[in-house]
Amino acid sequence: MAKKKSAILITGTPGTGKSAVAAILAKKTGAAILDINKVVSALGLYSSIDERDGARVVRLKELEEELCSAIKAEPRAVIAEGHLGCEMRLPVQRVFVLRCEPRTLRQRLASRGYPAEKIAANALSEALDYCTVLSEKNYGKRKVWEIDTTSTTAQRTADAILAVLFGKSKKKPPPVSFPDALMQEAISGEKIRKMGF
Repeated sequence: MAKKKSAILITGTPGTGKSAVAAILAKKTGAAILDINKVVSALGLYSSIDERDGARVVRLKELEEELCSAIKAEPRAVIAEGHLGCEMRLPVQRVFVLRCEPRTLRQRLASRGYPAEKIAANALSEALDYCTVLSEKNYGKRKVWEIDTTSTTAQRTADAILAVLFGKSKKKPPPVSFPDALMQEAISGEKIRKMGF
């Protein structure tokens, strides 16, 4: 993170701890935070809002162009943060996908007041490794590191990221997977679809 123009992406489903971890990293390194959701809001880069769960239908290509320009223009190191980061290709050196066991994720999202259908959709995405699969597709497997945040703190997650960035942790941990949750989340998703959502 010390090199000028260096950039990383922290992505993952909502509720995995991205914002808290990014804030800690920025404080420790002096890097600028590029909050992807704030860019979407500030520039109005969405075409509609889903009435069922309040989710915005984002114009991804335009967002990608804005984020690439912002990263290149920033003289400091950049921490891009947001779940949409996995769906595009940004000029970053590393991608950290924060993961969380779906039952724990459900509790976190419920405490934020998310609607039931939005909680279910995010938990299913997590069980399916959605952000990891897309990150590896868009950035390549070598750049992508998964970190399980289920039973740890934002500080420890930030420390794990710093260990990777500064070469203290060169070997990737085993892939994060929640196979026991996959069937449960698939069943929950099917019930919601039958309800008309």
